[in-house]
Amino acid sequence: MIRYFWRNFFFFLVVLIAFAQWACASWLASQLFGVQIPWQAHLLGPALIYVLNRLVLGPRRAARPSALSVAPLRRAYMSVAFTSIFGFAFLLVAGAVWGTAYAGVTIFSAFGPNLPTAPMTEAAALISTAGLVCVLGTMAYGYGLGQRRLFVNEFDLELADLPAEADGLRLVQISDIHLGQYLSEERLRGYVEKVNSLSPDIVCITGDITDGLDHAERTFPILAGLRARHGVYAILGNHDMYTGAEGVTEAIRLRTDFTVLRDEVVRVQIDGGNLFLIGLEDRGSDWAHGLKDHPTLEYLFAQVPQGQAHVLLSHRPDPFEHAARLQIGLTLAGHTHGGQLALPWFHDRRPSLAHFITAYPRGTFQIGRSTMHVNLGLGVTGQPVRLATPREITVVTLRQEGEIPT
Repeated sequence: MIRYFWRNFFFFLVVLIAFAQWACASWLASQLFGVQIPWQAHLLGPALIYVLNRLVLGPRRAARPSALSVAPLRRAYMSVAFTSIFGFAFLLVAGAVWGTAYAGVTIFSAFGPNLPTAPMTEAAALISTAGLVCVLGTMAYGYGLGQRRLFVNEFDLELADLPAEADGLRLVQISDIHLGQYLSEERLRGYVEKVNSLSPDIVCITGDITDGLDHAERTFPILAGLRARHGVYAILGNHDMYTGAEGVTEAIRLRTDFTVLRDEVVRVQIDGGNLFLIGLEDRGSDWAHGLKDHPTLEYLFAQVPQGQAHVLLSHRPDPFEHAARLQIGLTLAGHTHGGQLALPWFHDRRPSLAHFITAYPRGTFQIGRSTMHVNLGLGVTGQPVRLATPREITVVTLRQEGEIPT
């Protein structure tokens, strides 16, 4: 049943969006403008919106000059449709609270003084309307300023067997760039300049580099501007696989000087010392979930000479427990985007949509002597919205054991 749900997730999502759009629109129309909506409309409305959504969200035809102006309208429509899900969720919660309170008052009135329910109903409607407007406003912020925020996350990490020559090595991670419709060339150029300004010794890209290759001639040369003292290393993510692993690999090797690791191990020489990078090919049980036990991880780890420092690059965070059993010191992952939407009043473990797909949604985790950092991503997918989840560039300064003050 669970597997069926994830395979048909987008169908269920479109159905949900149709009900959500109707619920939010009809509620605001009745509460703010006094529109009386007949009960028949509540049956027909979601069905008509569903048909409209299928037309809008269906396969796009090749762009024609006359159709270019439609793209912003389509994007705006999709933003409103996606936002309505959260408004609908709020209305359901508010309705459940009001229903429970109403039932309690009714029961109390049956055995005691009769309490009027009309004032309570009016207050509930007012609070629900105000709350719905706040939810919609918060999502509007996420589509605007929220998704423009950039977080440079810097921390030191002791890594077992790190040679003295590599002490202080600055390893910069970026992930989930999603080159394509939601990342302008100007913004991409700014991110590349920001990474370079951090003086990286090694840059690691942990997958989901691109959505499609129709823009490769424009975007890949900009990404190729990344500079690091000991090189740029990349693995592929699930979106790269959807695009075509061979095509993405060829585009990277043709237009950049990056090293692509596809179930490969590479030795990085650092002033006489060594650091081994293990690059996992993305494998997942579906678009959301990865494999907890990666089929090639032990084989790849066996290629690292005993007593040599190493870092694992895994697009999805799910194999972390497998990596910890092998005592891999550092794993860098992405994939989740931190959920893109999170509740802002928590700090390190903010509840987000990513909690539905993995036990490791965002941030830094530790099992024994193994550490994993899950990057929030530079790009977006689905919708260009971020709330309490800025875009992230991670800077990990590697230290020899015992070098970080306690």
